Amino acid sequence: MVYALQADGSITTDFTPDVVWVYRRHRREWLEAWQRGDGSSEFLYALPALCDRYRTGFVEQQSSRAFLRAWYPVEWLIARRVGMGFALDLALRNLPALNRAKVLVSTVDTCGLPLALLKRVGLLKSRLVYISQGLSDRIAALGTDRWLSRRYRRLLLAADELVTLSAGAGVALAAWLGIPTERVRVLPFGTDCGFWRSTAPPEAVGTRIVSVGSDAGRDYATLLAAVGDLPLHIVTRQPLRLDGRASIERTTDHSARELRDIYSGARFVVIPLAERSQPSGQSAALQAMACGRAVIHTRTRGWWGDPYLVDGDNCILVPPGQPAALGGAMRRLWSDTDLCRRLGQRARDTVAEHFAERHMAIALSATIAAHL
Repeated sequence: MVYALQADGSITTDFTPDVVWVYRRHRREWLEAWQRGDGSSEFLYALPALCDRYRTGFVEQQSSRAFLRAWYPVEWLIARRVGMGFALDLALRNLPALNRAKVLVSTVDTCGLPLALLKRVGLLKSRLVYISQGLSDRIAALGTDRWLSRRYRRLLLAADELVTLSAGAGVALAAWLGIPTERVRVLPFGTDCGFWRSTAPPEAVGTRIVSVGSDAGRDYATLLAAVGDLPLHIVTRQPLRLDGRASIERTTDHSARELRDIYSGARFVVIPLAERSQPSGQSAALQAMACGRAVIHTRTRGWWGDPYLVDGDNCILVPPGQPAALGGAMRRLWSDTDLCRRLGQRARDTVAEHFAERHMAIALSATIAAHL
């Protein structure tokens, strides 16, 4: 089912959108939470910001139907090989409605790959804007000469527009596909500065270091080797071996409001990453910075902050996989609360000026308009 989003924010099914966002799951729930003020909007990928400019709508994964259940073992096998799904049932179930749209915005590879397949075989007529998030890293791990890698390459080349969320990711994607880098657009990720804001008193000094994130790009091994006996709160669904370290707390799922309070109560936030092309940690870093927290971030191939994030001015940047460098940065910030405050204030100002959601909306709107 295609949900239409009207300019007043209401969700209906009584008109056909021209531009349809394709999500994996939970986005209607997240949209309604954002409308109530209980959540943020960045993972809606500018849909709310553009609903007064275009006739917009979205589809998302819902419960499976009996005649499509046979696909799930195949998707499970694909996910085992590549590390991401292939939501063919989502594409097939909504194909008639998707073909009535003029432009589709696929937000993750799990949704984009089956849409590209349908484009390749001529069943999908709408223009496809394909946002890739980490597929090139997974293909590199699988091996570019493998049969599945070659088939995926052919599928992506069927998309009308290829998009990544950082320049480094764009370079990696273009290199794998064998196309000029200019053929991959970079969409600047933007955060919801209205929701992500400090809930702590201005004079408060956080009592813990905080790290947030569950994706495969997180390098918690380096963080645990670097933190020593400093108090640390890690919010992740990844399993961690803490070996009875009493100074480290791990929690899993929090509401957006709870996570905002966790950011706001931190002395500073650390985003430790493994070296890769996907811009991991982007959303958590921007959320924390919008909450006025100083952030230590690993600079990887997928770095997304140039030219606005500057080491020592509005963040601290460290190289990947070096516990000594990360530990030194953490001890420096822990002992200098004035530096934490200065970095946090500059971080909030920088995010509001350069990484607010409106910038993502402007860039995505230009891409959509080119295909309308």
